Amino acid sequence: MLMVKRIVFLFLVIVLFGVGSVFAETTIKAEVDKASLTTNDILTYKIIITSSEKYLSQQPEVSKFDGFNVISQAQSSTVSMVKSEVKTILVYAFILAPQSAGKFKIAPAVIKVKNKSISSQAFEIEVTQGSGEPKKEEEPSEPENEPERSSPESLPGSADQLQITL
Repeated sequence: MLMVKRIVFLFLVIVLFGVGSVFAETTIKAEVDKASLTTNDILTYKIIITSSEKYLSQQPEVSKFDGFNVISQAQSSTVSMVKSEVKTILVYAFILAPQSAGKFKIAPAVIKVKNKSISSQAFEIEVTQGSGEPKKEEEPSEPENEPERSSPESLPGSADQLQITL
């Protein structure tokens, strides 16, 4: 009888731990803010990974963004616990500028979790020619005639007041 109790107890322990790993799930979703744009526009591409794993050690494999220049990229993460359930959300965002007009494909992003590859959807992006050159960040120009800098003593007002004009 004692042997049967031990077997039942062991079986319950295995089932309880096994159920937790069955419900451990990771999903990956990609999204773009538009499917068609001009060469003057920018495209925002996001990868959103949601998991019941506390730590995701793998970063997603992302395409090379053929036809686009990566202007900026950012990453954020959120880990929450509710009633001993862990939820991790990772967001990777890319700001892309088209290099030329045409149709371009953004390949699926892939993440490996527990020896399993999970991939997002792919996107077909159509870029049409915009008017003129793509928008670029302006570089600050050097002032031609820099004003003379005054010492604090020569500023208007009392000697213990400091005025700064930007």
